[in-house]
Amino acid sequence: MTNWESRLGVHMGWGVLCAAAFVAGCGGGSGDAGGPQAPNEARLQSARTGDLVGYFKTKVAQRVAAGLPGTAITVPTVGGLTTAGSVVANTGTPLVGPVVEEDGLIKADGSMVYALHRSITTGAGTEPPRFSAMARLVDGSLRSVGRVTLDSKFTPYGFYVAGGGTRAAILSQQDPYAGRQPGIAFAAAPPLAGDGTAETTVVPEYSRTLSLDVFSIGKDVAPAQLKQMRIDGLVVGSRLVGNTLYLVTTWSPDLTRFSVAAGATAPAVDTALKDLKTADILPTLRVDGGQPQPLVAEADCLVQTANASLALQVTTVTAIDLSSTSLARSSRCFAGGSEGLHMGVASVYVASSRQYRYVGDVANTVFPTGSRTDIHRFVLRGAQVDYSASGSVDGHLGWDIGRLPARMNEYQGDLRVVSYTGQTGQSGTAPITIQSKPVSTAVLSVLRDNPGDSRLTLLSKLPIRQRLSPLGQGGQQIDTVHFAGARAYATTFLQTDPVYAMDLGNPANPAMAGEFAASGHKDHLFPLPNGWLLGIGQDRINGGTANGIPLALFDVRNPAQARRVATDTLGLDGSTTTLGGVRPVLNVLQQGSRVLIAFPARATRVSAIVGTPPPVRGEQGAARWEVNTNTGTLRQRSMLGTLTSADPFVPGWNGQNELWNERSLQIDNAVYQLSGGQTFYKVGD
Repeated sequence: MTNWESRLGVHMGWGVLCAAAFVAGCGGGSGDAGGPQAPNEARLQSARTGDLVGYFKTKVAQRVAAGLPGTAITVPTVGGLTTAGSVVANTGTPLVGPVVEEDGLIKADGSMVYALHRSITTGAGTEPPRFSAMARLVDGSLRSVGRVTLDSKFTPYGFYVAGGGTRAAILSQQDPYAGRQPGIAFAAAPPLAGDGTAETTVVPEYSRTLSLDVFSIGKDVAPAQLKQMRIDGLVVGSRLVGNTLYLVTTWSPDLTRFSVAAGATAPAVDTALKDLKTADILPTLRVDGGQPQPLVAEADCLVQTANASLALQVTTVTAIDLSSTSLARSSRCFAGGSEGLHMGVASVYVASSRQYRYVGDVANTVFPTGSRTDIHRFVLRGAQVDYSASGSVDGHLGWDIGRLPARMNEYQGDLRVVSYTGQTGQSGTAPITIQSKPVSTAVLSVLRDNPGDSRLTLLSKLPIRQRLSPLGQGGQQIDTVHFAGARAYATTFLQTDPVYAMDLGNPANPAMAGEFAASGHKDHLFPLPNGWLLGIGQDRINGGTANGIPLALFDVRNPAQARRVATDTLGLDGSTTTLGGVRPVLNVLQQGSRVLIAFPARATRVSAIVGTPPPVRGEQGAARWEVNTNTGTLRQRSMLGTLTSADPFVPGWNGQNELWNERSLQIDNAVYQLSGGQTFYKVGD
């Protein structure tokens, strides 16, 4: 994982069932009662001239009243979920859910393979990031067609292929902490309990620029740059639909020159901010090194005065036509801090809260009784981004800031939201959890956009209570929810607790479908065709329970009788994969009843307990399995090893071959691995 990914993973933030023991009768959810609806307090309002300045002045005044620096650059509080819950075969056939094009570091288009290499450190020095084009030959091998060097000040985030294979759009983020000095105090909220003093966290200042580079590409054509955009902000998420790139960014303007100290009086705040202008707040962009221009206009922004966040932040959704010479664009923005963001197939959802905001110690936050979370939907329509509707759910999105975006998921136009209604609860990565007070119950809510009144209507909700089933150990809190189309699978923090399967096929009546034992195999759950589920756990050194990376295949065709039918293990103690990072990476290729799976991994093969560090032998590359959906079997294929070593602490393992920069891609019977500035391949088993 790169420096900026790992650090932003902390700040940016990316269960759930019922079972007979959860809710008596374990049946459908309950929606809103009939009769007149109350006013929609969650609804956003279009900004008029001066509204943004007024909104930010109010937030600065609230910050200083809470004992916080009034105009400090705040760390972004919105986290984006980079997947929409779909697993797509290379042919474009959806395995589960709709087809969604996401950015990646290696992609194929026809007979061409494109790779985006991040900067690496070798014995000869540092190599800058590169974008390479390769022709895939009949035997599966690769022939270099051309490559271009990218700006070394930016870390490649991912790229898309558009325009029928004639355009490549590369997203890169400037390292937010490169060359910066620590010392900016940040606190996202006043204290919610305790001695009444403000809590702050001191973090380094971060740069706030991302780059969009567009190249011409084609069969046997070397990449050539056509256009470049430099945009204020940090990447939250992106989607490609046709030739339109939808880009979500977050921006915290630098207002420190206005210098409003903590505890300043109201007249002092007014005096300090008398010259604040809209242009000081909104993000800008530069095209091909030209003069800065607004990314979004004030009239295209929306505000909600009930938003309790004290973050000085603007989140922007931009549609960019990659097929146009000028990269024609349009944008909408949401003013204020957010809890999380979910990108659906043609929607963007932003969550905010009316009652609370995270303090410095997120895991031990105590939430007020009666907390509610507002959800705002933006619709993606071709070159337009339109605000559509808002609604709210009971509770909040939980204590684990890295998982807040995963609490939302869109399916067939409905939004499913998992929220927590307790004041205290668990946080952390299993089996290490923080539980200073009683755990929280969870609620699954289903919201539907009601055309004509800008309202996300509560269609149904299902309370999640502590289970009493003898299979589990009561008192555990729902940890992760894996949405899989019309199903969802929920886990708790306790490895010995089962996985709970939920039927969401009828959104007005969600119900428990069953539960099954999955100890050690439930850290990552991936739905496969024909009613199968792949579970992948963690090595015990990395918080799991197994000696190596455990895998299991579950038969969930009848969720009431779901069972584990096959297991396997990769490596020994110390093995790791890319699945547990900020952006999990798994490649799936369906060939009839065969489902081929590949993901980057580092597998230790032989270890000893003597020595410091202990001598270890292993390999790194693409770990591969084959699942037969007819017979329910799981078979390990040979690993495409791009690196072997007798000691994982040598520079080759942790410098040039940083695992978090690796990606796997399968085409036909070949696998390609992006690793250490090169693209390796293997054909057959």
